[in-house]
Amino acid sequence: MEPTFRPLMVDRVPRYREAAYAAIKEAILNGQFEPGRPLIEEQIAAELQISRTPVREALAILQHEQLLSPRGGRGLYVRELTREEFVAMFIANEAVEPYLVRRAARLATAEQLAEIKSAIDRGKEAADHHNIGGALRSGRDFHRLVGVAADNMPLAQFVSGNEERTDLYLLSYEKAVDVPGMRASNREHEAIFHALAEGDPEAAVRLVIYHSQSVRERLAMLFTSETEKQRSAGSILVGG
Repeated sequence: MEPTFRPLMVDRVPRYREAAYAAIKEAILNGQFEPGRPLIEEQIAAELQISRTPVREALAILQHEQLLSPRGGRGLYVRELTREEFVAMFIANEAVEPYLVRRAARLATAEQLAEIKSAIDRGKEAADHHNIGGALRSGRDFHRLVGVAADNMPLAQFVSGNEERTDLYLLSYEKAVDVPGMRASNREHEAIFHALAEGDPEAAVRLVIYHSQSVRERLAMLFTSETEKQRSAGSILVGG
């Protein structure tokens, strides 16, 4: 098996935990830990070429963030989200993001707008290379940076945490994220960006609501429960 991590190059001891946390989190959100593969503290420390203590601390933080969970007392694994959790977090972000884009349209600085545009550009490049992990990362960056531009860090962090966990769910359904979907999201992000750059809060709100609705349509299979599928099939049979 190819190593998951490269050795860390860190110049101060307290930063080992931060660097280990960032490296492990990136690997998780890139889908490098397939279902059923445990995160082994000793192995990660050896690959990063650091001691086990910062790795243990980083894993504890990631467990607190609900990206990892124990399984049968045999260590930590990437957390498997339920469809209900995915839908609930998506709905929560739908409720919060109109407020954030309204504020960002009024408050975003030129530097913040440039960072948002850079995130979109990375999304376009990911779509061109059929890079699902890169596309999801650019989307997370986009939504996080909009929250930062809105100058409300508690809500920005709330949205970012939900984006990370919903992306974990999407990584388990790779077929749900295709190139046309990536490109559609990039176009919608770009439209929101232009509204922010023009300082038009009402347009930004309309566009972020449209984006949420479009994502729902593209991922319709993930928003439909088995009960709803059976009910729909039953209605078709009755109608026929």
